[in-house]
Amino acid sequence: MSKEPNICPYPGLRPFTEEESIYFKGRDRHINLIIEELSGKKFLMVTGASGDGKSSMIYAGLLPNVRAGFFKAKYNKWAIAVFRPGNDPLKNLAGILAPQLHHESAQNVETSLSYGYSALIDLYKNTPLYLDEQSEEWIKASEEERKKIKQNASNLLIVVDQFEEFFTNKENFDKETAIPSITAQLVMNLLIETARIATRDNLPVYIVCTMRSDYIGNAPAFRGLPELIGNNHFFVPRLNREEILQVIQEPAALSGNKISLRLAQRLVNDLDVVN
Repeated sequence: MSKEPNICPYPGLRPFTEEESIYFKGRDRHINLIIEELSGKKFLMVTGASGDGKSSMIYAGLLPNVRAGFFKAKYNKWAIAVFRPGNDPLKNLAGILAPQLHHESAQNVETSLSYGYSALIDLYKNTPLYLDEQSEEWIKASEEERKKIKQNASNLLIVVDQFEEFFTNKENFDKETAIPSITAQLVMNLLIETARIATRDNLPVYIVCTMRSDYIGNAPAFRGLPELIGNNHFFVPRLNREEILQVIQEPAALSGNKISLRLAQRLVNDLDVVN
């Protein structure tokens, strides 16, 4: 009988994936804060130093909680679009949104998004995911019919991971002139306007971004971005002593192993954690 391969619950320098969420420990308090902030503000910029766990908190923290129903929003169902800007943020956003919005053609979604500003909200409203409570169909529907209509409705969550790629990729940003490309500016306008309309009209559309904190100084290159970040910002806190012990010990226990408390405490002491 062949033995099952050993599972390493510590991914190293790469972020935890959603499938590895069971091993992502020590951040429950911070994940709950992110959920609370995002649910009220519709937009949240999560920043921190490289390696601070920004992406892990989204992939292995926020997303599993959303899918499990711990993020209380208008509807039970979620459409979740996760993308990185890369060197063509418009194409990348369209490619991720198309299947979530039940569009067969990513090219058609890209064309629609190219109109800018409210285009993303317009796309969402023109899908079965959106429930228009001012529509004649909804107003005339019986209670039973409304339940069926509401079953098809869905919240929309857009995750922009590695947001700093708007600044690090030369296709998006000219470092010498500090001027963004037309495409990068277009996508930024889409994100800013989507957040504004979702907040104004209380639509179940949410945007969460992760960005290295050393790129915040580049934000003024995009009109409206500094103000948006300033009002909707979550800086990844340092882990305290108890949380670091969880990070060290609990993944090992879940994979059928054990790290002694003495060794774990020695590791924490070497990190010079005070509280």
